[in-house]
Amino acid sequence: MPALQHLACLCALLLAHAGCVCGDVRFLERREGESVTLPCEVGQRNPSPFGVYLRRSWLRPGKVLFMYTKSDFNTDDNDDKARISVSGDPSGHSVNVTLSQLRASDTDRYYCEFVVENPSSEDDRVPGKTEYFLLVSADAPGSVDIGLVETCAGGSAVLPCLSPNGGGLAVEGVSLKRQRGRAPVEMLYHSKRQHGGSPPSSSSSQFPLEKVQLTPAPGPSGITFNLTLQQLQPEDSGLYSCQLLLRGRPDSSTSLGRQAVFLSVQGQCGCSTYSTLLYALSSAVAVLLLLLALVVMCQVKSRRRRVATHSQAPIYEEMAGVQTASRKLARLEESEPSEYRNCPVKRSSPENHYESPSGALCPRKESQK
Repeated sequence: MPALQHLACLCALLLAHAGCVCGDVRFLERREGESVTLPCEVGQRNPSPFGVYLRRSWLRPGKVLFMYTKSDFNTDDNDDKARISVSGDPSGHSVNVTLSQLRASDTDRYYCEFVVENPSSEDDRVPGKTEYFLLVSADAPGSVDIGLVETCAGGSAVLPCLSPNGGGLAVEGVSLKRQRGRAPVEMLYHSKRQHGGSPPSSSSSQFPLEKVQLTPAPGPSGITFNLTLQQLQPEDSGLYSCQLLLRGRPDSSTSLGRQAVFLSVQGQCGCSTYSTLLYALSSAVAVLLLLLALVVMCQVKSRRRRVATHSQAPIYEEMAGVQTASRKLARLEESEPSEYRNCPVKRSSPENHYESPSGALCPRKESQK
């Protein structure tokens, strides 16, 4: 049973870690000069956190601020500190960080990290429940429908390519733009028409051609196209918009299309790796449980056989005893005549006999009369 107890402990450990999943991701869009509040929360812990970080992890990776419990926060840039306000306390497992007078350079990915004391080793760093993609632009918010796509380094992402007005005109090309700051930048252009002084059927791309694949796909208004970016790296992260170039429609637009995708390429996919490991461990536990069930079944069958054997033992012993007695009797009958092998055994007569010196009764021979 110790093996069963160890297996139960392993199952409990896996179930406890099964709740460890990637945190929620929220996309926030603001105009320059506005403000945004980033709530930082972490689950209840004992001991409680004694500090919290706000960090950026994309365009300008690094620390935004650090706050020690029951103390004021500090930043590496005094200009940023004048635009930041914090409410709450890390020991309460919740802090709200407000960024004011936003600039285009504030566009980035933000996450919180709580610090918990660990007496036996280095302090634990616990990420907050939510991460934030903040896009600060000069355009009015809500003018673009923005989605979110996340992938790992070396992975791929599929971006939908839509026509500027949803029309069903003939497609002559495709344009991909990326925005990481104030204005979008064209990353890919392929068309049969003339573009920027180039001859017809021109093509330009800041992506290697082997990393780009355009495939047709059915849509609600007819055939549309999907653009697949392959072998992506963290520096490829950004806000993308893919537009189809239609016959008879100008393609001089420098803004994003009516639908954009915020593409985040992570250097390490801890959650995905952890999930794979969790699935592998779960499979191993399932196999161990199956083997354990087979072992238990074999032990039960063996125990039943032993019980049945013990219940029939008296019958066998009695039969063995009878057989032993029979053998002894047979040996006794065989051994009795051997004592008289020197004198023939005859039916005794009432006359002419005497007791022999050996104590046996033998008839007197004629010579002895």
